[in-house]
Amino acid sequence: MNKKQSLIFFSIFELLFLAGILILYHEFGRIVQETNNQVDLIRFGNRISFLIVGIVIPIVHLLGIIEYFWPNYIKKNKCLLNLSLLAIGITLLVAGFAGSAWIKSKVENAEYFYCRNASGVSALARTLVYTKNMETCEELVASKQKR
Repeated sequence: MNKKQSLIFFSIFELLFLAGILILYHEFGRIVQETNNQVDLIRFGNRISFLIVGIVIPIVHLLGIIEYFWPNYIKKNKCLLNLSLLAIGITLLVAGFAGSAWIKSKVENAEYFYCRNASGVSALARTLVYTKNMETCEELVASKQKR
């Protein structure tokens, strides 16, 4: 790969990383705002695919930075670099699960009820639905069954 291609590749990962950070910030902010405003319904996704992308992009991003600025460092310290990337990957994975648990506890502490029948599951995503009261949950389930 020549320098121009690697710079383009690096720039694409830079933009994806920044977009992921913005999406994560927006999603956390939306959930906090909805719990503070006591809306009737809170719907959010627990997506494994986004968690995997959220782990891979920062690792490749970091590797791209190291390779671009210190190409000889990778050749000399492969073992240290591999252990560092493994530690970063584990930390990001734990942070993803901790963030998901924090969101669930924030919503449940705001006295929302988990509406299992209105929640959905697909191959890589699970949409969680929390309602302020059981009547709203029953209305959601009824409208879901009509479709």
